[in-house]
Amino acid sequence: MKKLILLALVVLFIGCSPAAKNSARIYIDQREYDKAKEQILIGLQETPDDYELYCLLMKAEIGLGDWNRVSKAFQDGIKVDSVKAVNWMLKDKNNIPIFKQAFYNAAVGLMGDEEYDGALKNLKFCKILEPEDVNVYILEGGIYDKLGNKELASQVYDKALSIDPENPDAYFLIGKALFDKKSYDSCLVRFNGAIKYYEIKYKRITKVIFQNLPEFDKDLSQKIIKLWRGKKKDELDELVKVKLGIDAGLNAMQGNINKFYKTTDGLSQTYYRMGMAHYNLNNDSLALVNLFKSLEFMPDDSDALFYAGELLIKTEKYQEAINYFGKLTQLKDDDFYAWFYIAVCWTQLKEYKKAAGIYEDKVLVSDPKNIDAMTNLAYIYREMGNNKKSFEYLMKAEKLQKEQ
Repeated sequence: MKKLILLALVVLFIGCSPAAKNSARIYIDQREYDKAKEQILIGLQETPDDYELYCLLMKAEIGLGDWNRVSKAFQDGIKVDSVKAVNWMLKDKNNIPIFKQAFYNAAVGLMGDEEYDGALKNLKFCKILEPEDVNVYILEGGIYDKLGNKELASQVYDKALSIDPENPDAYFLIGKALFDKKSYDSCLVRFNGAIKYYEIKYKRITKVIFQNLPEFDKDLSQKIIKLWRGKKKDELDELVKVKLGIDAGLNAMQGNINKFYKTTDGLSQTYYRMGMAHYNLNNDSLALVNLFKSLEFMPDDSDALFYAGELLIKTEKYQEAINYFGKLTQLKDDDFYAWFYIAVCWTQLKEYKKAAGIYEDKVLVSDPKNIDAMTNLAYIYREMGNNKKSFEYLMKAEKLQKEQ
């Protein structure tokens, strides 16, 4: 009897892991991922060196939507047997895109948390599964860019372009890397490539978005952009139904609107960078042309608004400059530099009361010790014939200069 009991215990012990595996597989097929995970953890207590249990755990974590745990489970499986763990994943051909997306999502999250080594490790897993996925290389290049390794970033972006020569994101990111290295002439070549292919995508997606309208509606497109960026889904759903004539609403168009937003933003950012490249090359007229183009796509881009205003001042178009800086103050009422430059413009236009009011009510309220504002006010009041007030501001400015 004792021998029989011993034999039964041994069978029970040996059978524990396969039972856990089989139960986990069944629960995964039934999409009961919590129960699957519970069975896997039971199995791992008995056989912690079973690579397949870790692979199944990875599947359960995908179902639960925890990308970091997906990655950890697979890495634990690799530690046990890297060849078998990788082959297990590659043999599950139907789920390869799902595995890849999970690792990609983990990489995006880790990049956002500035855990770059972990992000790069997950992208390596992506490459094992889909070696020609352009998005993986683009994200990888972005990580190297964040790490300050511009050369490696450029190499990775070039790899992305070799896979997809018509990918506007790759052109833009290579251009951006060259821009950051101050290779302005070279970056313009890449930005032109980005514009070419962004425009193709833009034409395609606008046809889809505005399919029920006689023509593209620029004002409506801007409203869509604002609502999408502001995550106002209820208002956007109503717009899609009423203005775009799509009865199914946002649910039917969410993917397309996301593409529309990203493509519009891509065009805006590329034109902005082209403008700034010309700005740094002292080509003011071309800089303005490109900044204006950027604002056609994203009218609320604060950087484009600011530099457009600055260049308009430089070309003595003060009233136009006021309009651009005025938009900045509408976006952010306490924008110190926008108010300062508006005051400068009114001064140049000899609208001294308006200039003084802005300096005193906006600029000095924001920065009570701003010497430049006080010096400019001294000039303004002198021009207005108020020598007393002019002298007061001049003395305040001199006192602050001595205190520095």
